[in-house]
Formats: sequence, structure tokens, C-alpha cells
Amino acid sequence: MDANGCLKRLFATFLTLLLIAGSQVNAADTLSASPEHDRYSLNNVTRYWHTDTPLTLRDVLARTDDFQPVTSESDLHFGYTQGDTWLTTRLHNPSPRPATWLVTFEYPFLDHVTLYTLRAHFTDVQQSGSALPLSERALAHRQAIFPVTLAGDETVTLYSQVSAVGSKVLNYSVMTPEAFYAQNDRHNFWLATYFGMLLALGLYNFLLFFGLKERVFLYYSLFAFGFTLAILTFNGLGTLIFWSFLGEQTARLVAIGFTFASAMATLFAQSFLNTWRYSPRWHRTLTRFRFVCWGVLITVFVIPIQPALILMDIAGFTAALLLLVCGLYCSWRRVPSARLFVVAWSIFLLGAAVFALRNMSILPANFVTLHGIQIGSAIEMLLLSFALAARFNKLKRQKEQAQTDTVAMLKKQEAILEAKVATRTEALEKLANYDMLTGLLNRHGLVRHADAALARSHTHGEPLALIMCDLDRFKPINDQYGHEAGDFVLQQVAKRLEHIAREGDHCARFGGDEFILLLEQIQHPSLLEDICSRITQALSDPIKLPCGTMIHVGISIGVTLSRDGNATFAQLLKEADRQMYAQKSRQTKRFYGYGSA
Repeated sequence: MDANGCLKRLFATFLTLLLIAGSQVNAADTLSASPEHDRYSLNNVTRYWHTDTPLTLRDVLARTDDFQPVTSESDLHFGYTQGDTWLTTRLHNPSPRPATWLVTFEYPFLDHVTLYTLRAHFTDVQQSGSALPLSERALAHRQAIFPVTLAGDETVTLYSQVSAVGSKVLNYSVMTPEAFYAQNDRHNFWLATYFGMLLALGLYNFLLFFGLKERVFLYYSLFAFGFTLAILTFNGLGTLIFWSFLGEQTARLVAIGFTFASAMATLFAQSFLNTWRYSPRWHRTLTRFRFVCWGVLITVFVIPIQPALILMDIAGFTAALLLLVCGLYCSWRRVPSARLFVVAWSIFLLGAAVFALRNMSILPANFVTLHGIQIGSAIEMLLLSFALAARFNKLKRQKEQAQTDTVAMLKKQEAILEAKVATRTEALEKLANYDMLTGLLNRHGLVRHADAALARSHTHGEPLALIMCDLDRFKPINDQYGHEAGDFVLQQVAKRLEHIAREGDHCARFGGDEFILLLEQIQHPSLLEDICSRITQALSDPIKLPCGTMIHVGISIGVTLSRDGNATFAQLLKEADRQMYAQKSRQTKRFYGYGSA
């Protein structure tokens, strides 16, 4: 064994010892996730540690005593902080069958989230976060989502490393894929409705500006545009659909959008309330503040992102408060539509205050504080839109026609978003069930098909066959020609197996260089012998690598047949694996050849 291999073994042994030591300390923090429930909160079985120094997993495992238990959900709300926050918990599958769970972080505005799954002999590493391109995320979703598959009666330790320039709200849970996708569809529906409304109101008033040449409509539509840009980014939908390429600068887009919206809201209030006529002093005050907002907007382009977000909070809160006081004064002076303006901005101020105070860790994180600004802004924009319509009551017919067009546009946008959600859901389903290298079923997909096939086998009284294939001397191909050549060989083997399989058979890459064929309707054992012979013959043919070299791979085959209706996939798999390795042990020579094309 070379020195590099020895170092890897020593490091793996070190991590295993640390994991065993940590498991003895944290046994009480284990969540037993039964398939009978589709969702569990991880907050109450989590310990956390915040550090200003970048650390590796090895460093963290050596300092598990520094972690503190979570006593309430507010412990996972860190506000604007520097450095990384680490979370750890243990997840146990009490079922004898493998189970897949999705670790879900509820707060979408997290730049980088890395999930380490520590098992007995190895560690899985997955990444996600709003600052990562979609191709690098564990699942392409607006939130940080990580699939974790547990074997029967397996316990794993989860370590989550979170870094974010914005406010850190780290509530998370585990859900079954079915429950997650059902919840995701509901959330996407309401988000589509919300953003469709914002888009419709913005476009509606933008069209009124062109028709009526009144700047108040333009200011309102620009305010809605800036606000929508920021909320789209904050909720992760904008990053998911439009601008994932921004990477680390994604959070800056939130500061830009909200600051721009504050400036345009001030300009809209001046125009809507006619402050230049009814209250010159307030008009001058709001003009000065608007110039401050423009200065803040320029500043957030150049300063570090976290100070930019704090400036955004201050500017937004101040704008909402100033406009509310100005509206109250104008209402006292009986300015037209001022009372409706006060009601609208009171609601928006409440939402903005909840949003800012939650970001500053003053208020706890919950559904209201997380979505308060969206709820408040939706009501506020609707009221302001009605107020604008009331000011121009003489154009009622034009307004009604525009509203009809807006509703149609809203439905169109909602249909587009729902279509994108359906496409994304289909892509996630494929990612969860198919091997990306070969296009065959993966382990999870095979288990799903096997359960259904066993049920049909029991119903119709027909046996079910499982053929396990393992390539012989595959490692030397990787060692001599590289992993790209090894991947090419696996793809060619997969194509040959697919060609041999009958219609209705299931081919899967079970892991590494192991492949499985699941066959239904086996009328006679001779059929299995014929298929195994064809597999051996097909894989004995040489494979031409991209470099021109011809190579040969051998194969060991294990076959099992369900004999009664009580057979399980795990039993079939175990028997086929035993036969395969029995055949492999009987082989005395396993060559792979090569030659020029």
C-alpha cells in the first residue's frame, strides 16, 4: 500500500473514532425518524456552535464539547453575524428498510450550507445555498434541501455548516420526499399568486402612466418593481429561475432592490399626497430623505454585503416611518385619499418593522416574522392601487378594462410559474431515481420499482428474478487509463445491459461497478440461463476507449428467484449478492486486455 493510501486510512480511522466519541456524548440528541410520520423538526435535537474562524469538519469533530444544545427555536436565530454556524444532530432509521429523507432549511436566504453525513466508514458531503449555482446544489431548489438515505436500522450524524452575510435563521427539519413535494407545491402556488399580483399591479400602473401621462403611476410601478426584485431574491425564486449566476453577489441584489424601493416609495408619496401643494415642509423633508436613499443605493453597490444589508434595513424602516407620519399629517389637513394612504402604509410599516427587527435578532423567527413583509406589502399595494383608482374615478371604464387585462395577465403568469414548478419537480424526481452517469435506475429508483414488482408477483403468482452483475478487474482500468475512461466503460456496459433487457425489465446501476436487472414474468428457469449467457457474451466483447485502446472486462453474476409471496427485495438482493461473490471466488483468472484500434 502506498503512503497516500495509508494517510487516507489513518484519516478515516480518526474521523470514525471522533464520531464514536461524539455519538456517546450526543446519544440524547438522536431523532428516530419513523416512516409513519412524514415530517420531524430537528430544532429540539440539535446542538449549535458559532465560530468566527473558518474550520474544517476535522477541526469541528475535535471540538464537539463547544456545541450548545438548542433550548428554543430562538437559539437558532443569529441575526447579522460574521463567521460560520455549525449545527449537529443524529438521525436514526428504526425501520429495517432503507428510507430517504430530505433535510430542509426553512429560511431561503442562506448563502452557503454544507451538510456532512457521517456514517460508519465514510462521510457524504452535500452543498447548497443561495450563493451557489444550481448545478452545484444538492437539489435545485430555492431553499437549502439535502437528500439523506438511511439503510435499515442505520444511525448517522449530521453536521451542517452555514455561512451567510444576511440574517441567519437556521430552523430546519426532515421530511419524506412525498410530504416535501406536496408542501412545495402549496408554497409555490401562494408565491406564484403573490408575485403575480405584484407584477400585475406594477404593469397595470405602468400602462396607466402611458395612457394618462400621470407620473404618480410611474413612481408606483417603479416602487413595485424594486420591491418585487428584492423579495424574489430574498425568497430564492429569483435565484432559482433567473439569476443563479450572481453567486456571492446574490445578497447584494436584495439590498439594491429594497433601497431602490424606499427611494421610489418616497417619490410616490410626494406625488400621491401632493406634498408640494398641501405641505411644503414635508415635501422638503421627504426630498432630502430621498437624496439620502439615492446615496445609500450607490453605497450598497461598493461596500461589503453585510453592511449593505444593514443599511437597507435602516433605510427601509426609516422610509416607512417617515411616510406614515407624513400621511397622518396630510390626513389631518384633509388631503384627498390621505386616509387610505395612512391605512395602507400602516400595514406596510408593520410588515417592514417585523422584517427589519427579525433581521436584527430583536424578534423571534416564525411564520409571521418570516413572511410579514410579504403579507403587509400585498395588502398595502392593493390599497394604494385602489386609492389611485379613486383619484381618477372619471376614467372608470379604462380602469375596469385594465383590471380585466391584469387578471388575464396574472393567470398567464401563474400558469407559467406553475409550468416551471412542474418541470422542476419532474427534474428532481429524475435526479432522485436515476443514475446521472449511465441513465439507469439508481438504488432509490430500483427499490421503488422492486416494491411494485414484488406486489405484482404476489398478485399474479409469477416469480420475480434478480440478476446482480459485478465487473471483474474494473479498478485497473481506472488506475491505468483514468476515471474518465472508467466512466466510459460503465456507460458502455449500461447500454449493453439495456439492450439485453426485455421490455418491462428494470436495469439499475446499484453502485460503483455493480449492476442489477429485475425481471418479471419468468415462465421457465431456462429463460434466466439464456439472459445470463447473453450478458456474459455481450460483456466479453471488447470496448474501445476514446483514446483508441481496446479493453476487455469480465463479469461475475449472481441470480436469485422469488419462490413465494413473502420474499422481500432485501432477501433477493442478499441471495444474489451471495451467489455473485461465490462465482467470483471460484474464478482463478480475471484479465482485462488492451490493444490498439
